[in-house]
Amino acid sequence: MTRLLIILFAFLFGMVSSLTHAADPFTVVGVAVDATADNVIEAQTEAIQDGQARAARIMLERLTLDTERAARPIPELNAETVGKLIRALEINNERRSANRYLGDVSVAFNPREVQNFLRQNGLTLMSSQARERLVVPVGSQAFAEAFSRPAYGHALTPLKASGLTEPYMPDDQRLRDISAQFGAQQILIVEEISGSSAKVTDIALDSGQRNSFTVVGSDIAASVVARLENDWKMANVTTSTEDVTAIVSVLYESHSEWLRLQQVINTSSQIKDARLDALSKDGAMMTVTYGGDMSRLQRELRGKGVAVKQDPDMGLIFARTGRF
Repeated sequence: MTRLLIILFAFLFGMVSSLTHAADPFTVVGVAVDATADNVIEAQTEAIQDGQARAARIMLERLTLDTERAARPIPELNAETVGKLIRALEINNERRSANRYLGDVSVAFNPREVQNFLRQNGLTLMSSQARERLVVPVGSQAFAEAFSRPAYGHALTPLKASGLTEPYMPDDQRLRDISAQFGAQQILIVEEISGSSAKVTDIALDSGQRNSFTVVGSDIAASVVARLENDWKMANVTTSTEDVTAIVSVLYESHSEWLRLQQVINTSSQIKDARLDALSKDGAMMTVTYGGDMSRLQRELRGKGVAVKQDPDMGLIFARTGRF
């Protein structure tokens, strides 16, 4: 059985080089494992199974609401349960001795199996991602390094490290320069207050929206991600029981822009069904069914760079933020 598991690990490893870095929220990267046993094969098996279980818990907590888990905790994750959820596995930085095994485990999970597991346990799946934020620390090189962890690219609110460290809060011109340099429309400014606290300013350059909050903790980057993810999930959970179906005009200026808008619509947690009715060079007509709460739909799409507007002539319109 142990030999069979090792063969399976090797098979999965060959599948995943492109999967574990796809920045999707069903992937968990860089889980450190360390196990000691009677021999290195047993140590490797124990370490990888432990890493898979911890990765599964990280993923499940990422994609569920804290309030729901408080009422209905995630059940114990044994090897059989976790195995059914896994789509692919990758192992890096392996080190071995006669009876010890160390490494970093990255796991890609199967969205359909995850959804089935959560449904069986009475938990809501929250897998809709916000658009990527570019992180610009102020006054702390340590913050710049902390936000460079690849794991944060897989968050529900994905973060990308800029590599910059600003000496003070950027003014509007500096923000525009950074936006042009990196092609970013949303910038997260992290200002050091102390080694264990920071002020965070979340800026959407295309819509002009700003939101500020303070985090405290031994790991500022992890605290920021946790706060952003929780706010995103709470803002986008569907609470209405009455679905609404509407005709939507989707406006764009290029085929690539249409593809981006279509992806946002198809991955929205608020939109339950979207049917394409007509397509032209600069617009599409769609029939969309959403959860009934227009304000939540607007907030979610705005967080992905898409504005929602009611036009007296055209009705409901979706377009990239900043177009109107």
